[in-house]
Amino acid sequence: MKPSINKTEFPTLWEEGASDSATITDQCDFLFELWDKHHRSRAELFVALGFRQKGSSRMLTQFANLQGRHTVKYFLENRDRHSWELFFCPNVFLRPNRSAEHAYLSRLGWCDVDDADPFKFSPDPSVVWQTSEGRSQALWYWDKMHSPQKSEAYSKALTYRHGGDVGGWSVTKFLRLPGSYNHKPDYRKPFVRLIHHDPALIAKRPQLLTENGGRRAVKSQRLELNPFAHKPLDVLKRYRRKLSTSTAHLIRHSSVQAGNRSNRIYAIVSGLHEAGATRDEIASVLWHNPYFLSKHGDDHAALETEVSRIISKLGDVK
Repeated sequence: MKPSINKTEFPTLWEEGASDSATITDQCDFLFELWDKHHRSRAELFVALGFRQKGSSRMLTQFANLQGRHTVKYFLENRDRHSWELFFCPNVFLRPNRSAEHAYLSRLGWCDVDDADPFKFSPDPSVVWQTSEGRSQALWYWDKMHSPQKSEAYSKALTYRHGGDVGGWSVTKFLRLPGSYNHKPDYRKPFVRLIHHDPALIAKRPQLLTENGGRRAVKSQRLELNPFAHKPLDVLKRYRRKLSTSTAHLIRHSSVQAGNRSNRIYAIVSGLHEAGATRDEIASVLWHNPYFLSKHGDDHAALETEVSRIISKLGDVK
């Protein structure tokens, strides 16, 4: 499959240069196409947008009622895309709370494709957008609604089988909003642009991972963590002699100073785990760390997923 060149849908999201007002209109159209199937539900549902100010590692999460298109538009109008990074969660929630326990049914699959080739995924993605040179994110429009757990399982299978970012399959995942800008200091403010759009619903599904399935799959157990149990600097002092210099520096960083946040998160968790830190100690460090915050924001489910996945990979879940 090759990238689509049909730019009749959401025209301002394909190329840089449109006015902010026209882009916001197309961004709303894009988002509500994703969420459209949920409009038929009688349940009161909520959508989540994420905003991170240029130069900051702190994610601001704002919620809108699914029926409140005007609220979504208001949020986008008041967070200038030239000064803020814009994100959205593909999934909707039963409460204004972006946690897995409040996730609702979904017809979507999603993946932070990162530097893999989205056009080698199976099945083919419905929507692909480029977040920076050589990096992308994607969505799949399934032909049926699925539970949050099944939706997450399909997204995890897509991620592991095709080389996506292994931290990018959670049902609470934030993705970059097309039509915005990537203000990461490593880049030169690239435009987040659509490169493929096919609204046809997909009947095929990826093969789910089994306990031993997938070359990179790891069995993990969700952990109940308290990220407020310890102060990060107290944990660092406690294990400083057992940590590598690079890991200690990553814990001390107050802003993102190195690329590949997934690798930095892995280094922090694995370093502390191997030094003998408890899970709550690890969680307390990660919860306040810029590499986690800039990737996941204040997402407790993502925290538990990251810690449990990495500790599982190290071979120690008790």
